[in-house]
Amino acid sequence: MDGNERTFAFTISSAHGADHFLKRLYPPLLPVLMLAFGFQLWQLGLLLGARTFGGAVFQAPMGVLSDRYDRRYILPTGLAVISLASLVFAASPFVDGFSLSLPAVGSLGGPFLVMFLAMLTIGVGDSTVHPSGYPTITANVRAEAKGTVLGMWGSAAKFGDGFAPAVVGALLLLMPWNDILAVAGVVGLLYSLGLFVRLRRYRTVPAESATATDDAAEASGVSLDNRVYLYPMLAIFAYFSIQIMAANGLAVFLPQFITTAYGYSFTVLGVHFTPESTASFYYSGLLFVASASQLATGRLSDRFDTRSIIVAYLLVAAATVLTLAATTPAPLVLFGVLAVLGATLWGLNPARDALVSAITPAEREGRTFGYLWTGVLLASSASTPVIGYIGDLAGLRQAFLVMAAAILLSILPVLLLLSDRVYLAAPDASDASSAD
Repeated sequence: MDGNERTFAFTISSAHGADHFLKRLYPPLLPVLMLAFGFQLWQLGLLLGARTFGGAVFQAPMGVLSDRYDRRYILPTGLAVISLASLVFAASPFVDGFSLSLPAVGSLGGPFLVMFLAMLTIGVGDSTVHPSGYPTITANVRAEAKGTVLGMWGSAAKFGDGFAPAVVGALLLLMPWNDILAVAGVVGLLYSLGLFVRLRRYRTVPAESATATDDAAEASGVSLDNRVYLYPMLAIFAYFSIQIMAANGLAVFLPQFITTAYGYSFTVLGVHFTPESTASFYYSGLLFVASASQLATGRLSDRFDTRSIIVAYLLVAAATVLTLAATTPAPLVLFGVLAVLGATLWGLNPARDALVSAITPAEREGRTFGYLWTGVLLASSASTPVIGYIGDLAGLRQAFLVMAAAILLSILPVLLLLSDRVYLAAPDASDASSAD
C-alpha cells in the first residue's frame, strides 16, 4: 500500500472497530443483567436477536442508499445512532412504571422493553457499516492491495470486539453496568463527529454509473452467465447464513458458558476477579487473537484461493467448539482452545469478504453487501433465542454441540463453489488465487 492507502485503511478500519466495540459491550454484561433483573436465557437471547433483526431489516435499503449518495453522511450517522441507543439502554433501569403481557411469555417489565427497543435501534445504526464501508474501500484502494485492507478492516472489528469485554471486565470493578454504557455512548458520539470530518479526504461519493436508475444498475451488474454472479452469491448466502447462526450464538453465550461451566476466578494484588469478570477477559483474549488472525488472513487472501482458506478455517473451528462442549479444559488450556476458535471462526472474514467483492461488480457492491447481510441477518436473528432456549432446556453444552454441527454444515455450500457449474471465476481472480 502507498501512504494514502495506508492512512485510508486505518481511518475506515477504525470505523469498523468502533462499530464492533459499541455492539460487543453487551454479551459480557449478560450475566450481570441476569442477576440484576432475573432474566432467563431466552430473554437475553431475544435482546441480542433484536439487534440482529434491526440490522437485517435495514441492510438492503442502506445498500441502495450507499450506491447512490455520499457515504460520508451514511457511515458516521449510523455510528451516532448506535451511541445514542447505548445511552437509552443505560437509562432502562429508571423506566419501571409499565409492563407488557404476552401469551405464553408472561409479563415483560419496562426495563426489558426499553432494552429491547434500544437493541433494535443499535441494529439500525449497525446496518450502515457494511453497505457503506466495503464500496468505500473499493473506491480508495487498488485491487492488488484490497485483501490486505479487508484484513485490516476485519481485524479492527475483532479488536473492537475484544477490547469491549476487556473494558467491561475492568470497569465492572469500578462502576455499575449502566454507567459503562453511558460513557461508551458519549465517546461514540464524539468519534462519529470526528469520522465525519476525517472522511472529507477520501472518495466517498459513488461513481456516476452507480447513481443511474435501478434498471440500468441491474442490467450492468448481472452477467449473462449466472455462474459468474448469481449462483456463487446464492452459495455464499447459504454458507454465511448457517455459519453466522453459530458465530452469533457463540458471541452471545460464550461469556455465560465460561462463567457457568468453568467458574474460574482469581485474585491479583488483593483484587478478586469474579467468574463473570474472568469470563470477560477470556472472551476478550479470543477476540484479540481473531483480530491478529484477520490481518494474516487478509494477506493470504491476496495470494491464495479464498474458498480453500474458508473450508480449512471452518473445519478447525468446528473441532474447537466440539472440544469446548465435550471437555473441561484447565484454565491455560481453555485460553489456547479459545485462541484457536478466534483465529478460525472469526479469522476467516477477510477471505469471505474478498470472495464476495471479487464476484460483485463495483457499481453494485453496496447493494450486494446490503442484500447479503439483510438475508443473512434475518436468517440468523432467531438463532440467539433458539440457542438460549436449548440452553434453558438441556444446558449450554448441548447448545454448543448444535453450533458445532452448524459450522460443519456451513462448509457444504463453500465446497460447491469449487465446481465450475456453480462458480465460474473470472480469469484474473483465478490466476491470482493460484499464483502460489
